[in-house]
Amino acid sequence: MFQIDFTENVKTFYFATGIPIAVLKNGRVVNSRPASVQTAENMAEEGSSISVGYRIQDYSSVQYVTSDYGEKFLIEVLDDTCTVAAGPVLIEPMRGGTLASVLQNKEIPIEMKPRFEQYYRDLKVISPQTYYYCGKLMSLLFASGNLKAMEQNRSTDHRVRLGREYFQNAYRNREKTFTHSPYFLEKRLIQQMKICDEEDALDTLHEINLQNRAVLADDPLRSLKDSIICSCTILTRAVIESGVSPDIAFTYSDTFIQRIEKMTALSEVENFEQEILRQSVRLIQKNSSKKYSAPVFNAMQYIINNLSQKLDLPEIAKHAYVHPNYLSSLFKKETGCSVTEFITRHRIEESTYFVAFTDFEIADISNYYHFCNQSYFCTLFKRYLSMSPNDYRKKHRK
Repeated sequence: MFQIDFTENVKTFYFATGIPIAVLKNGRVVNSRPASVQTAENMAEEGSSISVGYRIQDYSSVQYVTSDYGEKFLIEVLDDTCTVAAGPVLIEPMRGGTLASVLQNKEIPIEMKPRFEQYYRDLKVISPQTYYYCGKLMSLLFASGNLKAMEQNRSTDHRVRLGREYFQNAYRNREKTFTHSPYFLEKRLIQQMKICDEEDALDTLHEINLQNRAVLADDPLRSLKDSIICSCTILTRAVIESGVSPDIAFTYSDTFIQRIEKMTALSEVENFEQEILRQSVRLIQKNSSKKYSAPVFNAMQYIINNLSQKLDLPEIAKHAYVHPNYLSSLFKKETGCSVTEFITRHRIEESTYFVAFTDFEIADISNYYHFCNQSYFCTLFKRYLSMSPNDYRKKHRK
């Protein structure tokens, strides 16, 4: 059993995210923020503990768990007796029909329905991206404690076994729970490259590389080369979409791939990925007609990083350090479209991930990106992608 005091870790996570978190030993809460954590199951059974299904042998691998009541939790198993649980939260508002199904399946008395409706209205709603990164924060906060405790409480042989299980389970958990999680990062990377935001693009590339790379060959060097070549393909697509001639873009891409094939060290190949990104951004700057002033660049940067938030011209202008009217005029002059059109186009583009790879209702996706109604969202979606959201979903499910 752990002897480490996790009070500071719990406080850091809670005040950084606003998500309830608790440390449980032998199933009982011993440390939490806030002092008591309410869940739907507790309401149904008048209990006080946090009870949600998770894989008990997945040591040190954060699990993204959905309860039988539709709530989202983050679970990290520290050892056989100690677990950290964050939640409940939602990644989309609880709709009336879904709630009715939950209550019916759980045989909740009808007189308790108003109480549950209020519970879900009060529950914190976060984006899937935020949910994902909260799991990463949780892992960072508690991983060092795990290692220290394992060193103190387990034999060398047991530590070796746990270390092996950790990497196996971490890979399996990510594969099952966030099969497409790097997709929105890839979309963000492409958008950042299009506006020549090299610094943020490098940060996003680093974030993508924190994921487990796919094993594409038995030989580690060959596998890494193939992975970097895949990255080169993504970056080349961003270059072409930014207005650079395909002939120029593919010439550069071929040159990069030839250099990769000549490399003999893993570190050399790995570091070259950042160089490909830097040269790709410079290629866009040199050959693309899209060169923006500081106010327009700052506005684009703010929009791209906040597509799921409410966006209005005064707030965007504030981050661009200019008057709204001036930004509106300058933005139209340099980009050929209005601020509103820019926001709409990028929201539609990013929404394709949720349409293609999740089971979210189209109406909920529309609400998530702040479109006034589902019909308007579908009209815009078809305008930009030449097919309806439902047809887009069917196409990718095939």
